Amino acid sequence: HVMGSILGSDPNNQHVIGVAPGAKFIVANGFSEMGGYDDDLIACGEWMLAPKDANGTPHPEMAPDVINNSWGGSAGFVNDFYRQVVQAWRSADIVPVFAAGNDGPGEQTVSCPGAYPEAIAVGAIDINNVLANFSSRGPGLYNDEIQKPNVCAPGVNITSSIPDESGGHIYEGGWSGTSMATPHVTGVVALMLSADASLTCDRVEDILITSATPLKDANYTSVPNYGYGYGLFNAFDAVASVASG
Repeated sequence: HVMGSILGSDPNNQHVIGVAPGAKFIVANGFSEMGGYDDDLIACGEWMLAPKDANGTPHPEMAPDVINNSWGGSAGFVNDFYRQVVQAWRSADIVPVFAAGNDGPGEQTVSCPGAYPEAIAVGAIDINNVLANFSSRGPGLYNDEIQKPNVCAPGVNITSSIPDESGGHIYEGGWSGTSMATPHVTGVVALMLSADASLTCDRVEDILITSATPLKDANYTSVPNYGYGYGLFNAFDAVASVASG
């Protein structure tokens, strides 16, 4: 479902689900039915820096340009177990996009790793551009001046692809969460980098927030704010800022 939102495409063009159809992807699975353990998640993060082939040889040249993380920890407290991984990604100019969490509407509920200053945390809005009640809110756990969430994206009643029992896939709606919002932003980053592969991580983040459509409501009356961040990502403006024609 998440991968479909990033890059899914339907040959019959009946289900237009992916923000960046045609993008290439790799995955690392740090989760079982019991959840994710710290050492497995760290191993996945290290593998993303230099994916290993079947012989165990690392290939840093095959590292991804952006990593979608539709996962997070418990809300409301600092947990630095993954921070060095995220810092290493940024040092390698890999854009780290994380779900803000689904522990709203309480304040200071953006969970780690999304709460890290180095991460781009994504909140969820509905089809009317209204903040989802479940979407986690700022301020940030590290510093009130560290904006969290950073941006928001559609995350309520999302349609995308899911596996079916025969090993194929079907399209299903009704999926909600900041985990559904996050891949939309990841897809936009892929679009930006397809237009200009030389963009640094810092530049990508700057474009994302400066090109976002500002959003506010009765609870969040200025921009940026602790609900919508800098607002709804704007794919056209983000890509147009680095491309011509």
